[in-house]
Amino acid sequence: MTGFLVSPNYHTPAPDPDDMYIASIVWGFSIASSIFTAVKAIQQSSASWKRSGRISPYIVMVWLEWLASVLMGIFCWFFLRGTIKPSFQLFFSLVCMWVVQIQLLMQIIINRISLLSVRRSVATRLKWSVAVILGLINISVFVIWIPARLQISPTFIHINDIWDRIEKVIFALIDCTLNGYFIYLVRTKLIANGLTKYMPLFWFNILMVFISLSLDVILIGVMSLRNGFVYVQFHPLVYLIKLHIEMNNADLIIKIVRVSNRNNQIQGYGADCNSATHHSRQPKSGAVPHAAVKNKTRARDRFSAEGQTHIEIFSDGPAESPMVLNGIQKSVSTMVTSKWCEDDEGVSESSSTRHLKT
Repeated sequence: MTGFLVSPNYHTPAPDPDDMYIASIVWGFSIASSIFTAVKAIQQSSASWKRSGRISPYIVMVWLEWLASVLMGIFCWFFLRGTIKPSFQLFFSLVCMWVVQIQLLMQIIINRISLLSVRRSVATRLKWSVAVILGLINISVFVIWIPARLQISPTFIHINDIWDRIEKVIFALIDCTLNGYFIYLVRTKLIANGLTKYMPLFWFNILMVFISLSLDVILIGVMSLRNGFVYVQFHPLVYLIKLHIEMNNADLIIKIVRVSNRNNQIQGYGADCNSATHHSRQPKSGAVPHAAVKNKTRARDRFSAEGQTHIEIFSDGPAESPMVLNGIQKSVSTMVTSKWCEDDEGVSESSSTRHLKT
């Protein structure tokens, strides 16, 4: 008995033992990846809630991506084992979960790019452009992939064999382009301006682009397996690994920024101490120039404000009150201090008032 909208001539693609071995190994890695990713997502969610008392859009996208990947892996596994029968509802659900995976992963990458964008309008246009392009491809998959899986006609099956590979190549190119653009921004906006502390982020992303592209190549390659559905089992694993990469990227950015802020605070404290030591040498008359004290206080306050860099992803530490900047920026603070000169002391001591007698 066939399911809803399934062709009466539907032939169930029963996997052979080799296909099931491959699917079982992939499913096992998917379970492990989902556990590690969930642990990291819990840590980042908790940190975001402690810092701001709310859940950021980044955290929402992470959890939806994780949920879609886990559910897709469960559905595919039970379908290959024959527990779930083919039906329109099954294939429609799989495509919906795949759409969530694709769209949210790209938006997470763009969210990372927006940290370095000088103008918010650039990031906004990028988000909508990628969403529209992916949306058009998603619609084509609904129109082609579902009828092909229902075996409505040989024409749909043949078109799907070609288009399924093409759209995965397109997704790989978009993924690679977005990550390449982020690497370019890190190189030109941060490292080129003297922020060499972001070199680890630069090389980490180069390595991650290579790994991400390798996963896309593997996904396209397994489509040539004898059973045409086994490759779907690879989708959850591939996107869970990519999600874990994005979360590690967020951790690395936060770590670099936090170390930078801590160093700035230490430098600011040291500068204040040196300035205070300078001013401890006062003239014998006991007068302290009010302008010097005001200038020192104003410079210290400005330094403590501009020495902070705030990144709106999440934060593991307690809530702080830094000046919120649009993305990652380089702040340069100049402190001007004054000191008493020996000549001033000499003039004061040789003043005519010293010779006055009562």
